[in-house]
Amino acid sequence: MGYPAQVEALLQKGWVWQGQNAPLNKAENQFISTGWHDLDQRLGGGWLQGSVNELQVQQPFIGELAVLLPLLAQPETTALWVNPPAQPYAPGLHYQQVILNQQVIVNESNNKLALWAAEQALQSRSISVVLIWSNTLSAIQVRRLQQVAEAERKLAFVITPQQREEEARAYVTRLQLQRTDNLYISVLKRRFGWPLPAFPCAVDKHLPRRRRAL
Repeated sequence: MGYPAQVEALLQKGWVWQGQNAPLNKAENQFISTGWHDLDQRLGGGWLQGSVNELQVQQPFIGELAVLLPLLAQPETTALWVNPPAQPYAPGLHYQQVILNQQVIVNESNNKLALWAAEQALQSRSISVVLIWSNTLSAIQVRRLQQVAEAERKLAFVITPQQREEEARAYVTRLQLQRTDNLYISVLKRRFGWPLPAFPCAVDKHLPRRRRAL
């Protein structure tokens, strides 16, 4: 049964959460494994191809990049990094088997131009993943990114500070990352199912031994 026109309009804007179950045939939705078994299980299979996903971080450099390393290290992945908080450390990425000449970095202080660069990358055949660091994206801008990502069957990730208040955004997945003794991930929003409480993610195994949590 279809939705009334008013509800359908809200669904298209990403303002209504749909508590539906994960489909039995995951292949039809083209999930891409996150590289983390527990996270895959909670997201119904992994990152949904053609989606914009939010990673809210307690503070920068707590392991948000490590969560994405299995995806970035795939040989077919070419990524655009938009406004990373620090210059990516090439030897560290090489240690993680990330192909350096497949990483493109854009630093742009003008938020509109930064968003334009992200949209252009999502439409480019040369880029498969877009990473955006921003705390200023509006609901309209997120919806635009999601429309482009879905049309082009691309993955985008927005890394942003934790939100004090929940605001409607068209993100397919919203994760919140916190660190105590380990990195913990809370699933605030997912395509199929309810939000889920925090669980540990063993990202430290990707770090050199000297940098692992004691």
